[in-house]
Formats: sequence, C-alpha cells, structure tokens
Amino acid sequence: MLLALLYHKIGTSKYANSLDILEAHFEWIASRYPTFLPGEPLPKKLSVCLTFDDAFFDFYHHIFPLLQKYQLKGLLAVPTAYIPDETNLSPKERLEKVEAFPDKGPPIPSPAFCTWPELKELSNSPLIQIASHSLHHRPLTSKHINPENELAASKKLLEEKLGVPINSFVYPFGLWNKKVHTLAKKHYAHIFRIGNAHNLSWNNTNQLLYRINGDDLPSPKFPFGPLSRLKHSARYFLNTIRGK
Repeated sequence: MLLALLYHKIGTSKYANSLDILEAHFEWIASRYPTFLPGEPLPKKLSVCLTFDDAFFDFYHHIFPLLQKYQLKGLLAVPTAYIPDETNLSPKERLEKVEAFPDKGPPIPSPAFCTWPELKELSNSPLIQIASHSLHHRPLTSKHINPENELAASKKLLEEKLGVPINSFVYPFGLWNKKVHTLAKKHYAHIFRIGNAHNLSWNNTNQLLYRINGDDLPSPKFPFGPLSRLKHSARYFLNTIRGK
C-alpha cells in the first residue's frame, strides 16, 4: 500500500505548515516508513511518497534541507510559467513574497518561486524528482485552457531546462475529466490528483494516484493512525468504483 501526501508551503494558512511541525512530521515519518519516488519498486508494507506542489522558494530554502537532514525523498510539482531565470531579491524578501502569494495578480515569472538554477540543483539530488504542474497552474478542465499544450509544453520545457526525464504530472487544483486524463496518459506514466485515499500501486486501476492533504497538520503523526488508514482505504475503493 502506498500513501502519497500533499504539501504546499511554510506558513500559517490552511495551505501551509509551520516549519516546526513539518520538521516533527518528517522526523516521525523517517523513523518509521521508507519514502519512494514515482516508479521506484515498492515493498509490500506501507510506503510513503511525499509530494510538494508549486515549487515555491521556501521549498528550496527550508523544506529541501529538512529532506536532506532526514534522508526523505520528495516529488516537486512545477508550474513552469512561474519560474524565473534569476532574481536579485534576498532570501528574506523572497520568503515574504511566498507568504503573501498570490498578491493582487503578481507578474509571472515570480521570485516567490524557485529559479531555474535552483530547480536544476534540486533535480540533481537523488532525493528529489521533478513533476510537471502544467504551464500556468489553471484547471485543465477550463474551456479557456488548451490542456494538450499545458501538458506537453510544460514537460518539454522542464526536460530542456533540467536535463532529466519528466514522467509525473500533478493536476492543478486536482481537477481533471476523462478527456484531460486521456491526454495526460499520452505524456506521463504517473498522474496525481487529490482524492484523500491510499493507493495500491504507482498505477492503481485507472492510472490515477490519490494524495492525502498534509497541509495544516493536526499532529506530526497525521495521517498514520488506524482510523485514518481505514478512512483512506475506503476512499480508495469508492474513488475506483466511481472512476474518480
């Protein structure tokens, strides 16, 4: 069984965790469970995949050092249009922009996100795998979006900039439909949504991986308790039956 957890950034919002609780959470996981990147062979016991959306600068500045400290692996989902080539802002100024994001339609690319050189450094680490999070981080189900371009162009740009294969995709806002998913499967082996469920393998029955929200953690041990395990296992079967 595979449990994939979803995180965004450091902070105080419902889409964030404090640095202290995230470190306690990582320390607890590292002492009990192995972590894996998409496609790696999984043992029969419970395995964990840590996923991080959006590639905010605080991933590079705060979270990656914690992953190194505890030797945990993580999948970083990158919305490529937001990534700057470089920035002259200080780390403190960039972290302030992360905390404030979005702030009245900030220009893209934005220094609130990792730069391309920082992403290159991350991609060179055996602990990190890079995933596409589309070009513009907009729902691929929107009639104003070209999903084929969002899927294919983001993958192409990441592979050109980073020099690594990109085999995973994370749906922006977790939104998809059958048409979009058919397109996504043409380009990616591993495709993530939200779903709040466990997984049986890297593919499941519909080539769709479910993630459990790890933002605003109620405790460092979440979601590994027996009631959570039961709930998320039941949700897997419900999602599968419904084709979602």
